[in-house]
Amino acid sequence: MGAAAELARRLESGGLTVAALSEHPMSGVTESRWVGPGGLVAAAEAARAAGFFFESMTCVDRLDPQGVFELIYTFNRWDEAARFAVRVWAPKDEALPSLSGVYGIAAWNEREAWEFYGLRFANHPNLTWLLLPEDTEFHPLLKSFTAPPPSIFDDSMNPSVPPADAGVARG
Repeated sequence: MGAAAELARRLESGGLTVAALSEHPMSGVTESRWVGPGGLVAAAEAARAAGFFFESMTCVDRLDPQGVFELIYTFNRWDEAARFAVRVWAPKDEALPSLSGVYGIAAWNEREAWEFYGLRFANHPNLTWLLLPEDTEFHPLLKSFTAPPPSIFDDSMNPSVPPADAGVARG
């Protein structure tokens, strides 16, 4: 039994996960499981104990019609092809537990999801802006997002700055 299958068995025997579709030929995911928000930290701890590293977290806006975000956490190993996905449906107005206490690098993905989707993460050590200007009041990766409000950081609002394609050297 491979490491991903063994981790799936451990999580399921602990009542943490439910099997998801595992046909992922393009992503290389060998096992995929659903977990409730309350079991997310325990699932990450089990992955770490089984020798998996945190690879990434992806967020999908499923607010219309489900009213939730889908988060896909991927874990992997260096010693064998064992990419493992943990999937969570997170209600829009509820904070998810942060995985930064288990995998410190997860803090960066959580900051990005907070910034671009408006997701909150309980016990996150530094939930602050990563790429957008501070105090941004919109979440640009929501499917409902249309256009940002004018910003002081938008060069098109300043007539003294030539457009990038005007062939004028900027100094």
